[in-house]
Amino acid sequence: MIYDRVSVYKEKERGAVLIISLIFLLILSFIGISSMQGTSVQEKMAGNLRDRNSAFSAAEAALREGESQARSDYFAGTLDADNSSSGTYASSFSANETPSWDAELLADIYVSTSMDAEPSGAVIKVTASSNGLSGQSEVQLESIYVVEE
Repeated sequence: MIYDRVSVYKEKERGAVLIISLIFLLILSFIGISSMQGTSVQEKMAGNLRDRNSAFSAAEAALREGESQARSDYFAGTLDADNSSSGTYASSFSANETPSWDAELLADIYVSTSMDAEPSGAVIKVTASSNGLSGQSEVQLESIYVVEE
């Protein structure tokens, strides 16, 4: 009699394990898909951050090069109110990332109060820009500084 009761329960439970296992498989599939989407978003964010940092580094290198060249041009007499200085920073940057700079003389500084005094320094503005490795992360930097003789 006990044997008969066990066989009756087994007949009623046919297919229940299959349905439960399919539900678990469906839940695991959703978890896997959502974690893959999160990973791809994080990968894009990391790539954009790398590109932005690369563009910033390139623009900063160009800014320093532009400051140095503007100082040299000012002392050589080629950087004046009518002339600006510009160029690119030649280094191992990619074609999209090649940084450029522009310098302009904002004002001459006079220490003497006489009318025929020669300028003893200048205020120079240098602007540098770069577009990063992908060419889509534009960074522009600017510095204004005083050059004294």
